[in-house]
Amino acid sequence: MSVVRFAGKIAVVTGAASGIGRATALALAAEGAAVVLADLNVDRLAEVESEIRTAGGRAIAQRCDVASDADLEALAAATTAAFGDADILMNNAGVMLRGPLERMPTSDWQWIMDINFLGAVRGVRAFLPAMLARGSGHIVNTASIGGLVGGRAHSAGYSASKFALVGYSETLAVHVRSRGVGVSVLCPGGVRTNLPEQIRLSDAAEGPEGYGLDEAFGPDAVEPDAAAALVLDAMVDGRFLVLTDPRHQKMLERRVSDMDAWVATRAAAGAARA
Repeated sequence: MSVVRFAGKIAVVTGAASGIGRATALALAAEGAAVVLADLNVDRLAEVESEIRTAGGRAIAQRCDVASDADLEALAAATTAAFGDADILMNNAGVMLRGPLERMPTSDWQWIMDINFLGAVRGVRAFLPAMLARGSGHIVNTASIGGLVGGRAHSAGYSASKFALVGYSETLAVHVRSRGVGVSVLCPGGVRTNLPEQIRLSDAAEGPEGYGLDEAFGPDAVEPDAAAALVLDAMVDGRFLVLTDPRHQKMLERRVSDMDAWVATRAAAGAARA
């Protein structure tokens, strides 16, 4: 007998056309939720909507640019019109930017922050008031292990946007948990998604060499379904931090216990690679 933990719930997932967003939307639908699917890729979005409906679930698809205030407000209105006020919001849409840390123009930093960080802020602003008025709900923000531990210099923009999202999510959780709204932040490591398709190379780069555009996910990468399962469990259990690799817990403990030593070790490793 299949588990049905979200029967009667209304869930909104941005970045739902592929990867973790798609997997989470399908998992929520399989467990009884009505799902509002949001993405810029309307063709893939329609495929996910069809998959849910074919399986007997309820779903609608809405084109949405999370960099647009109006699009998030329209998404909230479409959700209420179709199913009612959202019980679950997953701010999952994101992009990746790579380029030389010391030369990237401000416009590149603004672009990635506008989507990866402010996209979630817009989502919360559009959906949280109704959750607070009702006294229940759950918000999931998709960050990254790169939002907990600094990575390679060519991904500084991505890491900065995810660090901002983790800090925002923690503050949000402190603010709303006592008012009945849960908050989780997903910080995945390697997940086999189509995120590499979304990589934007900064105009400041002198060519693709050295920016990891063809990097594999690595042998320890997990499938999106595994990440989605962790997200659903976290919502049920009321957990804040969701990691896809248990080894990252130890990594975080080492970093926090002695940050100076951590930075020195990472810098030495980076120098050795260079």
